[in-house]
Parts: sequence; C-alpha cells; structure tokens
Amino acid sequence: MTASRRKPSLLCFAAMGSIAAILFLFLSSSSSVWYLSSILAVVANVGFGASIVAMNAYLPSLAEEAPDVVSLRHQIEFHNTSVVVSDGDLDADTNLESSSLLPDTMPLVSEERKKIESQYQTVLATETSRISSMGIALGYGAGICLLIVALIPVTKLNGSTFALRLAIGLSGIWWALFSIPAAIWLPNPPFPSMEGTMDHKERNLSREIVAAWIRLINMLRWAEIKRLRNTFKFLAAWFLLSDGQRF
Repeated sequence: MTASRRKPSLLCFAAMGSIAAILFLFLSSSSSVWYLSSILAVVANVGFGASIVAMNAYLPSLAEEAPDVVSLRHQIEFHNTSVVVSDGDLDADTNLESSSLLPDTMPLVSEERKKIESQYQTVLATETSRISSMGIALGYGAGICLLIVALIPVTKLNGSTFALRLAIGLSGIWWALFSIPAAIWLPNPPFPSMEGTMDHKERNLSREIVAAWIRLINMLRWAEIKRLRNTFKFLAAWFLLSDGQRF
C-alpha cells in the first residue's frame, strides 16, 4: 500500500465497518429484511480486516521516527556524505607516504558503516515490534472495556436479540468515535501527480491483482503446502484465533 493511500484506506474501511455495525440497531429480528444482517456482518468483517491492513502500513514510518532510529539514520547519512578522497582529488604536492595511508583507513570506515547499518536494522525491527505490540495491547484493552459495557444491557435484557443488536451497534459507535483521533492526527503525504499516468497505473494495478491471485492459487498446491508447512500451520492457527475472538 502506497503511503498516500494509507489514511484514506484506513478511514474508508473503518467507516464502512462501523456503519455496518451501527445499522444492526435498526434491523429488528421481526423485520422482513432480517436477512440483510448477513450482508452487514460480511461488510463489517471486511471493513475490520482491511482497516487492520491499512493500520499496519503505518508501522514502518512510525518506527522510523523513533529517537534511537533517527539517531542511527543520521550516523549512516554522515558516513554516506563523508568525503572519499580519490587519486584525482589528491593535491599534486601530497607526498606518497600520506597518500599510501588512505587505503588503510577506508576499510575501517566501511566496516564502521556496515556495523551502524546492521544496528539500525535491528533497532528499527525492535521499534516496529514495540509499536505493533503496544497497538495490539491497547486495541484488546479497549475491546475488553467495550465488552464489559456491552454485557450490562445483554444481562439486563436476558440475552434478547435486541440486546445482541445493541451490543453490536455499540461496538460500531465505539469504532467510529475512536477513528476520529486517527483522522485528525495520523499524517498523510500528498498524492503524487497522476497526470498522464492514470491509464498506465490502472493497467499495472489490474496486472498486479491478476498476478496476486495466480500466486495465491499456486501457493495452495499440495507441493507448496508441504514445502511451507510451518507457514500454513501459522495461517491455520491465525484463522482460528481471528475468527474465535469475534465470538
């Protein structure tokens, strides 16, 4: 997902999911269009899953702004902009003894830069994990708070269908309200100029979508499942966890 599309995608899918959840409040079980609840459930789940993808797209840029990561990045930039003296840059009066020392110092600079770059990648991964873990913890904490609030009407109304619709509607309202800070505070870079490139990008997008489906179909072959055994175990476990937590 490109940087310019993260925020619109996040807000669009959050709005889609929260509105679908709120609409459960107005869909009585005695209504002749009660079957629409299945469509609303699908829309809400798609909105939730897609908004999570858009939210995770912010992780790299947020981690890059951490103080430790910024400090190491500045060190890398300093090494990259250091003046490398070549043979042509040497003054004519430079003696051979001093110029012969340059090759000995260059490996030291290169090794130090590689060490800093390795440290940068490690710290960046650590910050990404920290922000992701904190976000997940806050999200589950907020979900537990809402669950406690929703249990009150469900208990008082003896688990009636209205109580269940009220609980789902409250989750949609909660979702919509807490999307407002994201809409205000999350940064969003401007869209790049599209003039003269829309057709080309649309063709590329269509090609990428088709290629993605082809890769998915190829990955589901039995030979690939055996080769990526641990990956499929993780996907199966995540499928059960992600669906189970909705119940």
